[in-house]
Amino acid sequence: MMQTQKLVERVAKQLRDASRQLVHLSTEDAFSYIADACRKELPIDFSAIAMANNGHYVLKAWSGEPHPLANSFPLNVNECTPFLTEEVVTHLHLLESCALFQMMQYIDVPSWFTVPFKIDDTRFGFCLIGYLTPIELIPDMGTVFNEFGKDVGVSMLYQHEKDDKQQLEQLLLYQQTLLNETLIGDAFDGLTKKISELLQNSVVIFDRFHHVLSEAWLDTKQPYDSLNEHHPIHVGHDVLGYIALLKPSPTTHYVQLSIEVAKNMYAIQFMKQKVAVEAYEKKKEQLLERLLQQPFDMQSVLAQANLLNIDLTLPLFIAVVETTIDMTEKAKPFEPALTVIQHYEHAVLLFKDRTQCHAFYDHIQKSAPIKLLYSRPIQKLQDVRTELTKLQQALPLISTACIDYATLGVVPLLQEIKHYDAFVTEQLAALSPQLVDTLKQYLAHNGHASETAKALFIHRSTLLYRLEKIEEALHCSLQHSETRFTLQLALKLKELHNL
Repeated sequence: MMQTQKLVERVAKQLRDASRQLVHLSTEDAFSYIADACRKELPIDFSAIAMANNGHYVLKAWSGEPHPLANSFPLNVNECTPFLTEEVVTHLHLLESCALFQMMQYIDVPSWFTVPFKIDDTRFGFCLIGYLTPIELIPDMGTVFNEFGKDVGVSMLYQHEKDDKQQLEQLLLYQQTLLNETLIGDAFDGLTKKISELLQNSVVIFDRFHHVLSEAWLDTKQPYDSLNEHHPIHVGHDVLGYIALLKPSPTTHYVQLSIEVAKNMYAIQFMKQKVAVEAYEKKKEQLLERLLQQPFDMQSVLAQANLLNIDLTLPLFIAVVETTIDMTEKAKPFEPALTVIQHYEHAVLLFKDRTQCHAFYDHIQKSAPIKLLYSRPIQKLQDVRTELTKLQQALPLISTACIDYATLGVVPLLQEIKHYDAFVTEQLAALSPQLVDTLKQYLAHNGHASETAKALFIHRSTLLYRLEKIEEALHCSLQHSETRFTLQLALKLKELHNL
C-alpha cells in the first residue's frame, strides 16, 4: 500500500513538471512531449495523443513500438463517448457504443485508459495509454491523470494564446505590406502574389462576372474548377469580386483573419478602380457637354478629347442608345474606336466606323434589348448638338434595332405634325379596318394589284372590288398621285400615333 502511494505521488510530481514544460514548446512539439512523458513515468507499451479536427479525432503524436492502432485513426467525434473529454475513461467502463471502445476490442488491447485534454470548446481531445498485456489499474492514478489533463489544458491554452499573439503581430506586419502594395499599385498581380504567400495557398481573383483578374500559383497551374473555396469581396452591399483558393483553408482563427485582411485589401483595390472609372466617366460627360455648348469652344473640346484618348477627327458618327443595362463594362472591348458617354436617360456613342457600331449593338443585344439610332457622317463638330437632338427625338419611333437615321425618311418630320388625329380621321374614318388594311397593302406595293392580292391572300377580283369600295367611301380616285400621297401620309400618322 505504501509503495503504491509513493508511486502515485512520484507520478503526480513528474506529470506536473512535464505539464509546466509545455509553455516553452510549440503545439506540435507539446503533443510529442506529452506522449513521451507518459511512457517515461509509467511502464506502458504506448501512448498516443488524439485531437478533434473537423469532426474527427486525429492522431497528433505516438510514443511506443509500431502498432496497428496508430493506423486506426481518425475516429468520428460523434461516434465516441463524450466522457473522453470530461474524465479518465478505462477499458473497465465497457461502453460498447463508443467507436474507441470498439476499435480497442477489435485490435485486442486488453488494458488501457484515456486522459481528457480540453483547451476550449473547439480544441479538445485525449491521451490514450495502453498495455498489451492485462494489468490491474490503480484507482488513485485516475485522479492524478485527471489533474494532469487539466494542467495540460491550461498550459496548451497559454501556448495557443502566445501563438495567436505572435501570429497576430505577423499578420499586422503583413497587412502593412499588403496595404502599401494596394495603395501604390493599380493592378492586382502584386497583391495576389503577396496574399498567396500569406495564406500559403494558390490564389485566383475573379471579378463579379467570374472573369479572372489575377492569379498566383504555388505550384503548377490547375484548372479553375479545381478551386475549393470562393470568398466574396464586398464593397458596401455590392459584391465586386471573389477570392478563390486551391486548397481548403484551415479553420483556425489566424487563417480566417488572414482571409478577411485579404478581402479588405482587394476591396480597397476595387474601390480605387471604381473611383477611377467614375472619374473617367465624369470627364467623358464633361466632354459631351462641351460638344453641346453654345457658343462652341473648339480648343477646349479638342484638348479634353486628347486627354481622354477620344478621337474626334472628322468625319464622325454619333448615336443614341436605349437599353436596360450599364454599357460601361460592355464597351471596353470596343475602345478606343467607340466611346460610350452617359447622357441623362440615354447613352451616347461617338465612333468613326459604322461596322464598329453594328458590332457593339450585336454584343449588347445578347444580354438585353437595345435600341440604337446613329447619325449621318458629321463633318463639323459644331453639328454634334443638332444631330444629337434629332436622334433623341426620333429614338422613340424605332423598335429594338440598330438603325441609320437616314433610313427613317420623313418619319421624324411627321412626328412634329400637330392636330394629326383630325387629319387621320378626315382621311380614313369612312373605311372599315379591313379596307384600311387593304389600302395600306395596295399603297405599299405601289398600286400593283396582283402583288397586293398575293400579300393579302385574296383573289385579284376581290381586291379590285375592295378598291372600288375604298374609292366610293372616300370620293376619290386611287390613280391620282396626290391622292395616294395624302392617304399614305394619313396611314403613316395613324401608325406612328397608334390611332
